[in-house]
Formats: sequence, C-alpha cells, structure tokens
Amino acid sequence: MPRSHGKDAQLFVDEFNFSGVVMTLGVSIRQSNGEVTAFADADATFVPGKPGWRQNPRGLWSAASPNYDGEMFTDLTSRQRLVGSWPIGATAANRGYEGRSDIGAVPIRSEGNGVIALDVAWEGNDQLVRAHSMYRNTAITATANGSGINAGAIAASEIGVGILRVMSASGTAPTLNVVIASAATDAWPGTSRITFAQATGATFERLTVAGAITDAWWRAQLTVGGTTPSFDVLIAFGIVPGPA
Repeated sequence: MPRSHGKDAQLFVDEFNFSGVVMTLGVSIRQSNGEVTAFADADATFVPGKPGWRQNPRGLWSAASPNYDGEMFTDLTSRQRLVGSWPIGATAANRGYEGRSDIGAVPIRSEGNGVIALDVAWEGNDQLVRAHSMYRNTAITATANGSGINAGAIAASEIGVGILRVMSASGTAPTLNVVIASAATDAWPGTSRITFAQATGATFERLTVAGAITDAWWRAQLTVGGTTPSFDVLIAFGIVPGPA
C-alpha cells in the first residue's frame, strides 16, 4: 500500500480541496476471486474479480474553511463522491488516484491538550483511475492549453476517464469550457474526445470515452470567458479497463 506524508500529498473530494487539513494519505487495492464451480465438478474453480480499493486520509478536525468536518458528515448520506489522492501533489504531469466511492467510516478522536483527528475511510465502488494531471491552476484568468502528455492509446476493451474539478470561480459572469483532446503526436489542436459541461462556479464532473483510440497524446484545452474571471481548476485523465 503506497503512503505519502501530507507535506506534498493533496486530497480532493468532489469540488473541495482538503489538502490543507490532511496529514497522511493511504491507498490500498485488493482483488477477490469469485467461484464459478459447475455442478458436480471435482475441484473448485475461481476467476479473478474486479479489484476494489480504499483511500484512508488522516486529517484534522476543521469546522472552519475548508470545513473538513462538515463535509465529511455530509458524506454520510451521500453516494458516489469523487475522491482524488495525489501523493506528490496535483501539479500538471504528476499522477494520482481518482475514483468514485462511498464513505465507510468517520472516526474522530482526541487526547487531552491535543488536536482532534478526523480519519476517513473511502470504499471504492468503481474503477480506481491512476490519472495524469493534465492541467492545474489555482487562478486561471484567460483561455489556455495544457501541455501534451503521452498517456497512451485506448484499446477497444478500455475506457478513458476525464475528470474536471472547479474548486472556486470569481468575476462577473465567469465561464469555463474544458475539452480533453487527443493526437497521434504532440501536435495540436488534435481531436476533441471529452467535452465537459460549461462551468460557472464550483463544480466537478467525471466523463468517459470508449476505445479504441489509437492516439497516444492527450491535452486539456480551456476557454475562459466573462469579466475579470478567475478559476481554481484541476483537470485529470487516465485509462482503465472497460466498461465505464
């Protein structure tokens, strides 16, 4: 199970950035076998099941911004939360773990004269994506493109997963349109593969594209509009076995 100290690690839950209150992150992947023994077979037969996963952020109780405590308790009744752990940060070209999950446990504990710890267990309910950060900017104010990244081609049995997180937006009527495009080489604008809904405020979205796509290069392309707009944004992309 990989572990990273919270100094560099970043944690995102939907459109929230909780990196400032997280001390450590743990990501574990497990795979169980399913029995497919036919009637009257002499021996038991098993096939590999889909891998499951868990993310274990260990953080500090915080009722003020970014309100880690309040959002975790909201998650007790929410499903399919998009959780992202980035061991060395979500700077463009870094890699992290992204997936939809349900909260499994929220233990809160403290000692006398000590801080209050808030540890959360997220149980994955779909594919865990080892994603590339395609673009990261805490204050994008104008149309821009990310750098091309060789994330690989998508086989017919695979899907590409695109993730958009907008943590905040400001300005007058700000708009953000994001496309993830692909190309055979690092030459652009390429072919649009994933088009996210226009963002006008804090939001998040997870979209997929089916294979086969032989292009190996991928890039985030952003169009910003409005008066004095500014967005805090993370765009990620990865490839996993299908179906979505």
